[in-house]
Amino acid sequence: MNRFDEENVLDRLKRMTRIARQNGFEIRGEPLEGAGSTWCEIRGKRVLFLDLTQTAAEQALAIAEILEMTRMIRPNTPAEAPVAVKQAA
Repeated sequence: MNRFDEENVLDRLKRMTRIARQNGFEIRGEPLEGAGSTWCEIRGKRVLFLDLTQTAAEQALAIAEILEMTRMIRPNTPAEAPVAVKQAA
């Protein structure tokens, strides 16, 4: 069993949001009606939108996925938004 399995889900969410902030994300909670958590870059600032209609476990997993997706993007380089964000715009 790994740490992710043993950790309380709310503690996991807190830890993941802390890691996201350490990686340059501003965290915003929004009721996205099940659309799922996502991220974009606004005026050079990375913003992670947590879908408040998701469970804490889903939010923590979404943060982990977003961090993995963006880990290769240099911190001060404008990033291209994920396809889902582009389509929603």
